[in-house]
Parts: sequence; C-alpha cells; structure tokens
Amino acid sequence: MKSIFSTLFALLMLVGTAVQAQDSRVTVLDAKQVSKLDLTGKWVGKRHQYSWDKSHYIETFDYEFDLKQEGDIVTGTTTIINSNGEYADMKLEGVVVGNKFHFREYEISGAVRPEGKVWCFKSGELYIAKDGDNIKFVGATPSYMEIYNYPCSGGFTDIVKVDNSNNVSNITTFTTTNLNITENISISVFPNPFIDNTTVYYNVTEDAKVKMDVFDISGKLVTNLFEGNQKAGSYNVSFNGKNAGYQSGVFILKLTINGEVYSRQLVQMH
Repeated sequence: MKSIFSTLFALLMLVGTAVQAQDSRVTVLDAKQVSKLDLTGKWVGKRHQYSWDKSHYIETFDYEFDLKQEGDIVTGTTTIINSNGEYADMKLEGVVVGNKFHFREYEISGAVRPEGKVWCFKSGELYIAKDGDNIKFVGATPSYMEIYNYPCSGGFTDIVKVDNSNNVSNITTFTTTNLNITENISISVFPNPFIDNTTVYYNVTEDAKVKMDVFDISGKLVTNLFEGNQKAGSYNVSFNGKNAGYQSGVFILKLTINGEVYSRQLVQMH
C-alpha cells in the first residue's frame, strides 16, 4: 500500500536475486520443498512501506492474506490496515513458480481510505521460507495505482501462516540451513515496469537446455520466448504483452535452465 498525494510516479526495480533472513531460524525453501506445502489458509504479519527514494521505511501496516491453493494456482483476499485503523480489503490472484509465490491484488472489495490518499494494488514475488516450525512469505512487494498501473513507492512484506496443520509433517523434515538465497545465474529486466517493450538479460553458466515462458498472473501461458540449447554465455530476449493481446498487467517470466526454475515479475503499464 502506498499513500499518494499526486500522480507523480517513479520507475521501480523489482525484487533482487537475494533475500537476507531477519532471524537465524529462517530458511528459504527450495522448489521441491515448496511443492509439498499447502498455502491454503490465513497469513498474518507486516508490510513495510518504502519512501519514494526507497532509502528507508516510512510506515508499517498490518497485512493479512486469506488464500486457497489448487495445484499451482492461488486465489484469495488480502487486508491491509494502517495505525489509524483505516483499511482496504482486496481480491488476490497468484501462482506458485519454483520456490516463489507470485501474486497481484486487482480489486478493492471494501475500504476506509485515509483522507486525501488512496490504496495502491500490491504485487510481488515472495519467497516461501521456514521460520522455526512455521511457513512464511518474505520479499519485496511493489505497488501500483488502480489506473494505468503507475508505480507507487512499494514496500517489503513479511507474513506467517497462522494455521500450519497441513504442513507440519512436511516442514519438520526440512533440513535447509542457508539463511540467504543467491541464484546461480544473473537475470535482470529493463525497463520494468514498461509501456511497450522490455528486455530480459540473463546468463547461462554452462551449455544447457533452456526454456523461457511468460505467464499471466492467473497461470495462463502468454507466450514462449525461447526453447532450445544454448552455449555458456550472456543472452537477451524482448517481451511486449500487447503482442499477445494484453494492454497491461502483471506477468511472470519463468526461465528453466537444465531443470532449475528461476522467475521474475514483469509489469506492463498502458
């Protein structure tokens, strides 16, 4: 959520390639571990809102998810509440890709708006992590205005699953010890958000079988950007959602290299 006073906006860089855990008990799970989990249920925690220059947090909100997972597809609602008790209930859709939960809010179903301000729709690619015997979402959550998808200042989300009964038998067997997750390859997207075209830059560290797909946030395949064998080296591929009939929206880039899955969010404005 971002409070705004005008239509001024700035370009926003999406989540980076590493997540630093806040607690020694927190471990980011891998795709195989995530595939054993059920994300259905209630999640509660905090969302910290960035300043416009993203140098510090300017406000912290209570943040809740109520989710239903069917296969890799996730639907549900979110609630965000400020310190004055003003809130917004929003509809959510998303999909699990590898070890991340990609989501976006797309409709306000009820709200009390702070005077002179609005609630922005949030999206994000949240890492799924183990925190003691609990499961949590942690990661950057960019935010966008209801009209034209213009960026708000964005923020960072850290929420824990309240009812973990469906996961207890699975997470107690996890032995992951890494407190950081650093991807083995470099992926960057620029510009992002974008209006017409964006370019995905990535490297392949060894000769590999590579597949690059783009999905919409509901999990529907939008286009295949590449599939084949590539030598070790650096590559780039362009994407424009309008070529597939989308005027704007949140998309998911899924890059598979020798069976390892990497993902990024792409945000197209109009």
